[in-house]
Amino acid sequence: MARGVHIFGGMPSNSATANDVNRLLGDVNPLVLERILETGATPDEIAEALVVVEEERGFGEEPHEPSSSRVAEVRSVLQEMSVLESDIEPEEEDEL
Repeated sequence: MARGVHIFGGMPSNSATANDVNRLLGDVNPLVLERILETGATPDEIAEALVVVEEERGFGEEPHEPSSSRVAEVRSVLQEMSVLESDIEPEEEDEL
């Protein structure tokens, strides 16, 4: 099997690349990038996870069932990233 291609139910799907992740999320910590890439998620799955995390954070909406285990994994990474960012922001403001 070629790297970056996963076969589920006979249908190939291309895993996201570092460029895909950066396009969707902007510049992210290299460790976060690596964790997302390790999930094997496609760009569409990453986008789905991002929308759900943003809806939870911005609107307090209940998350819907992820369409795949990869979406759930990416969502978990993004939620951890959100928690870390919120922990860091007040400290940065104090330094200014």
